[in-house]
Amino acid sequence: MRNILYIIPIILLGCTAKPHSGIISKPADGQYAQGFTLCRNAEYTEIVIFDPWEEGRIMQKYYLAGNTALIPHDDGIKVKVPLHSLAATSCTHVGFLDAIGETHSLCGICSPYLVYTPIPTVEEGCADLGDAMQVNPERVILTHPDAVMISTYAQGDGVRQYFEKSSIPVIYNNEWTEQSPLARAEWIRLIGAFYDKQDYADSLFREIENEYLTLRNKVEQSVIKKRTLMAGNNFRGTWYMPSGKVYTGQLYRDAGASYFYENDSTNGSIPLTFETVLLNFKDADVWVNSTAQSLDELREMDDKHTWFKAYQTGEVYNFLRRSTKTGANDFWESAVVHPERLLKDLVWTLYPELMPDYEPYYTEKLKQTLSAP
Repeated sequence: MRNILYIIPIILLGCTAKPHSGIISKPADGQYAQGFTLCRNAEYTEIVIFDPWEEGRIMQKYYLAGNTALIPHDDGIKVKVPLHSLAATSCTHVGFLDAIGETHSLCGICSPYLVYTPIPTVEEGCADLGDAMQVNPERVILTHPDAVMISTYAQGDGVRQYFEKSSIPVIYNNEWTEQSPLARAEWIRLIGAFYDKQDYADSLFREIENEYLTLRNKVEQSVIKKRTLMAGNNFRGTWYMPSGKVYTGQLYRDAGASYFYENDSTNGSIPLTFETVLLNFKDADVWVNSTAQSLDELREMDDKHTWFKAYQTGEVYNFLRRSTKTGANDFWESAVVHPERLLKDLVWTLYPELMPDYEPYYTEKLKQTLSAP
C-alpha cells in the first residue's frame, strides 16, 4: 500500500547574522501571506521574515541586489541575486522552483526519491542531503550553494544552531505555517525575488489568485444545496480531521462543501475517535484525501470504513493521481503553488456538473480494486 507522505520542510542551516528580535508591522492589506513582507526600490529588495510563533517578531531580514555594495544596511543578510545554486530541504520547495523555471539550480535536496518534479540527478550535481529529519551538514557544505532553503519549527533545530556561523545565506521558507491556500501560494513572490524574477513571480501569483477567486465565486453563486464532505482515514485508532481555520478546511469551504468542522477554530488537525467520526460523517456525500488506492484496499485497512455512505456509493477520492512507487507525490509540490488546481479538483468531486469537461489534476476516484499491472 502506498500512503501519502506528509513532507513538511525541516530546518537545516542558520547564517552569519542571527535572527532578529525586533518588531515590525505585519503585511499590508491586500497581501494574503502573513509570514513575510517584500519591498522593492531601485537599488535593492528588502524582505522580512516573521516568526510564525511570536506575533510581530522578526525571524530574519534580507537585502537582495545584483551588487550588494549598493545596500546601505547592516541589520540583515545581504544576498547577491540572482541565485545560481540552491540546496533545499523539502520537496515543497521544488514546487516553487519549478513554477519559476529554476529547478536546474538545485545542487542538493533531502530525500530526492520523494521528489516528483524532474530535477538534476546526483550524477548531474544535485547531492542527496539525507533525510529531512536528519540533514547531512557535511554534504550541504560540499555542494557550495549560493543559499540554503529551510523551514522552521517552533521547537528549534540542532542542525540549524550548529550552522549558525556558516557563511551560507539561509532562506527561511515558512509557507506551510500560512492558514489559507492563497497565502501559501504567495510565497512564490519571495522565491522569485531571490532569483531576480520578481515581476514574473508577481504576475504568476496574480494569475493563480484570479483563477482561484473566479472559481470560488462561481461555486458561491451556483451551489444551492451543499454536499457534505469527510476526509482522511482511521489510523491506529485516531482519525485526524482539519479544522475550518487551517489550509485544507478553507479549501473545503471555498469548494462549496458542507464540512462538520468548518467553524472550528482549532489551530491544526483535530484528533478524533472512530466513533466521533462515524457520528458526524456517516452520511457524508463525498470522502476526500483517502490514502488508499482502491475501495478494496480501504476496506482492508479497516473494515469499519465500509460503514460510511461515501464508501457504499463509491464517492471516495485520493490525491495520488500524480505520484510514484517511491512515495513522491506532486500534491506536496505543485499543489502548494497552484491551489487553483486543487480547488478545481475538489469542485469536480463535489459538483461535477460545474466541471463537465474537467480532467482532475491530483485527484483519483477509488475503483473497487486495482487493475492488474
